[in-house]
Order: sequence, then C-alpha cells, then structure tokens
Amino acid sequence: MNPLVSTKADDSRTRSDEAARLQERARTITYWLLGEQRLRSGRMTFLIDSFARRLRDAGMPLERASLHMPQLHPQMAARSFMWDVEAGGAAEMGFQHSARDSQAYTASPVRLIFEGGGAARHRLDGQNAENGPAAYPILDDLIERGFTDYVILPLPFGGGINNALSLATRRPGGFEDEDRALVEAVLPAFTALIELQQTRRTARDLLSTYVGPNTGERIFNGTIRRGDGEVIHAILWFCDLRGFTALSETMPLDQVIELLNTYFDCMAGPVTNRGGEVLKFVGDAMLAIFSCDAENATECDALGAALSAAEEAATGIAALSEVRRAVGQVPLDCGISLHIGDVMYGNIGAADRLDFTVIGPAVNLVCRLESLCAELDRQILVSSDIARLAPHRFDSHGYHQFKGMAEPREVFSLVDPRPPV
Repeated sequence: MNPLVSTKADDSRTRSDEAARLQERARTITYWLLGEQRLRSGRMTFLIDSFARRLRDAGMPLERASLHMPQLHPQMAARSFMWDVEAGGAAEMGFQHSARDSQAYTASPVRLIFEGGGAARHRLDGQNAENGPAAYPILDDLIERGFTDYVILPLPFGGGINNALSLATRRPGGFEDEDRALVEAVLPAFTALIELQQTRRTARDLLSTYVGPNTGERIFNGTIRRGDGEVIHAILWFCDLRGFTALSETMPLDQVIELLNTYFDCMAGPVTNRGGEVLKFVGDAMLAIFSCDAENATECDALGAALSAAEEAATGIAALSEVRRAVGQVPLDCGISLHIGDVMYGNIGAADRLDFTVIGPAVNLVCRLESLCAELDRQILVSSDIARLAPHRFDSHGYHQFKGMAEPREVFSLVDPRPPV
C-alpha cells in the first residue's frame, strides 16, 4: 500500500470526523438556545452566563465575554453585559448618551462594530497579530491579566443595528480555528434570541418612558382595548406652572422647552422617587397618582409620600428660582394640589388612538383645586379628604364652590415654614 495514499485518506477521515464533532457541538448548543424557555423570558445576564458556560462545556477555553448593545432609551445610549469565568455570573452596566464622547468609547473596538465594522481578532501573546497587540486600551488591561487572545464580532439586528460580542481566553496560543468555527455556527441562534429579549425590553422601556412604569406594564401585558381598566383608589397630584403663557411669549422656543424640562424635573422627580407615577404632561401641567388602599387610607404609605413629594417639589422650585434670579432670569412659581378618591384607571379615546389615564370626579376636583393656589397665594393645597386622613398640620381656607360641582368643598394648605418663592 502506498503510504502517501494512506496518509491522505487518514487526513481526510480525520477532517471529516472533526467536522462531524464540530457540527454536533454546534447543533447541541443551537437546540438548547432555541428550546430553553427560560432563556427567552429570563434576564439578559442569565442568558449571557448560560451561553458562555455552554461554550465552555463544549470545549472552548472561554474565560471572558462581553455583549454591548445600543439602546433606544431617553437616558442610556448602550447597555453592556460583562461575563468572567471567575466572577460566577454576568453583570449589567448602562452608559448614558454622553458616554459616546468619552475616550473609553472612542478608543474602543466596540465603537467600530457599532459603526458597521466587521469582526476582528487581536492576539495578545505577541504571536500572529492580525491588528497589532494593544491596539486599544482595553487590550493593555487584558494583557496585564494574562489573556492571550481577543475576538470581537458584530451581531446584526433588523433595522441596521449592530451589537458587539467579545470573547477572550488565557490559553497559550489563544483560540483555535475550531473554537471560532463553533462560535460562528451558533451565533445566528444566539443573535435571534438576544434580539427577541432586546425588543421586549425596548418596548417596556418606551412604554415606561411615555406612560409610566406601572401603566406601561399594564399595556404590555394586554390592557389595550378601549374601555379596559379598573376602579382604583389613589392620591391624585396636579401641578401647574404660574405665568407660563406670558413667560413663553417672551422667550425663544428652544428656551421654553429647556425651561419646561427643568421645571418638570423638579415636579416629576419627587413623585417617581416616592413611588408615584406621572400619567400625563399637558403643556405646563402634570397629573400623577399614588395608588392607595381605600380600606387603610390612614395607614397608606402613599399618603405621606405624596405630601413629602409636594414639599420637595416646592423646595426644588424655590431653589431653581434662586438660580434664575442670580443670572437675571424671571423666577418660577407653581401650584400643587392633592386629593384622594376613586378613579377609573384605563384606556379612553378614539378607536385607533388611545390614552391610558385616570378619569372621574376626583380628577376634576384636583384640577380645580390647583387653580385656587394663585388666588390664595399658596403653593400646596389639599382637599378636606387629604386633611382628614393625613397626620400633618393644615390651615383651612374655608369652603369654595367649584365649577360643575353641587356642593362647596373645604380647602386646606399644608403648614410649611419655608418662605414663599
């Protein structure tokens, strides 16, 4: 037998066996990715950790991985998920939009992927460097930590969005061709899975941003038909910026928008930080709710939270006005009203254009109550229902007749030693 012929046949058989093993390893991971229910519904950190460990179980010497994903979010430009074999799991980090101007981002291989670049490999042990060792600052750190090989790959989503997946090892000689082939074989399934998770998260983020976290969750979970909703007991908050119409007539539009954003930061921050939910911005007005148990209203934490939020908001406006005075700008003032009662919380509107909000006599009252703030020269006014239930000190301002309501209602102000704006 010709030894050369035998050797070629053996080599061919060996390559065929290796290809079969690789195909089986890839098939096992792909089936697991597509068939494991927990990966679709669980947290992204769980998915990253599980995927990395599956690659290790398949023989890949993976010791570090990171996933970087651009975000459609008003505050965050990107989220990153970092996995390290020694850490015992994956960790999530968020990056604000300003991070795109930082040196850490501009001098990163992630930026190139986000901007449409292709896969890149960096050998960190000085051997066969395709792009030169320490081409980026992150690689210097990896070299110091004993890593020998670093690969970064694009994970394209629909709509032209590119995500970045990096993989690193400390094995002498780095990743083998079979390791890279395994990753390439399972990436389509992995990308489809993270795109599904990211789409769901983006939907929740946008709903939370535009209608509030609790309302957004209701909508996401199927409360979407006109008329869908329920009667809830809640503390209602309504605030309005005094003199805004006249002020906006004297300012450029971009400055008006900036002013409103600053004002709403003062109002919305205290509400959301204490468990309330902003439902609606209407011009310079804001409607919010604090859900409360009707049977235990006197013990409801939301009652104290709403009053504390009102005090903090008034203090914030006072501080903002001092800053504006110091630079020669007109100070700001606002009225805040609080009432407690039953409201219908759900979908109203046209067949193809709905609004998830609260309606009912209690909403009418809290809005009309705020209109008295300027007349009575008070920043915070509350209804008799609030004054009766809350363990705070209040001053009565007598009974007032509100438009559309049969009986006059007693009005109270929160006793507050702070000086007026």
